[in-house]
Formats: sequence, structure tokens, C-alpha cells
Amino acid sequence: MEYLIVVERRLGQAAKWLAHAGGLLVLLDAIWITVSVFRRYVLNDPDPVVTEAAALLLLPLAFAGLAYAFAEDANPKVTLILEKLPVKFSDTIEKINILITVGIGALLTAFAGGAALRSYMSGAASPVIEWPEYFLWIAVCLFSAVFTLLAVVRLIRRVIARYPDNQE
Repeated sequence: MEYLIVVERRLGQAAKWLAHAGGLLVLLDAIWITVSVFRRYVLNDPDPVVTEAAALLLLPLAFAGLAYAFAEDANPKVTLILEKLPVKFSDTIEKINILITVGIGALLTAFAGGAALRSYMSGAASPVIEWPEYFLWIAVCLFSAVFTLLAVVRLIRRVIARYPDNQE
């Protein structure tokens, strides 16, 4: 059990670093958009690639904070009913919830990995700025893989534990 706690803590740290990387991408994207607006309206020299670049960066950014939110238990959940149920029953429901989360994370990781492989093999690139698409899919795959591993470790800890985390 101690080992799983350490693994979960390390995955949580990895999720935090990935969320920081996502924050850095947001900052760079915001600066790029701001400069582009300045160029368009002040210098009358629009940047032709900023719109597509911002749109392409939205996909990995959507997944950047997913693992961190899960690590910090910051995902939205309804606990009003679970608090009224017996501990054993609410713990079972929580295990089922984490199992569903693992399934969704595994599907996201598999789809992103498949998309990265297909876009790499085909050489697909964005039409305007010609960025290879597999870079974006690799980032999505990495973000969702950390999320899935974190969910798997949390599920194993929850199954092994005698009581749920909040009842110890």
C-alpha cells in the first residue's frame, strides 16, 4: 500500500508539471494572439497563421489539466446522495465511478495514440502553418496516459483499502 501511495504522489507531481506546461502554452498563445491583434489593428499587417495556431493548440490544452484535476480530486462530483448512504455502499459506488474513469481514460489514450500514429504515418500537417499533427496528438496521448495511470492507481488503492480515503 505504501508503494501505491508513492506512485500516486509521483503521478500527481507529473500531472502538476504537465498542467504547468499547459499553462505555459496558454501564456504563449495569449501573447501570440495579443501581438497579432496589435499587428492587425495598429500596424495594418495581420498575422495569417495565428487563428489556425490558436485552434490547433486548443486540443492538447483541453487535456493538459485533466490529470492534475483528478490528482487534486477537483473534478466535479455530486456527493449529496453519497453522504446519506452507508459507507460500504457509497464506497462501492465510488469504486465504480473510478472504474468508469479508468475506462474513459484508456479510450482517450488509445484514440490519441492511434491518431498520433496515423498522422505520423500519413505525414499529415495543418494546411496553413504546416505543423505536423502528430506532435499535438502525442501531447494529448501523454496527458491522457498520465490521467489514466493515476486513475488506475487510485482504483487499486481504493480496492485494497479497508475503508475509503475519507473514512480512515
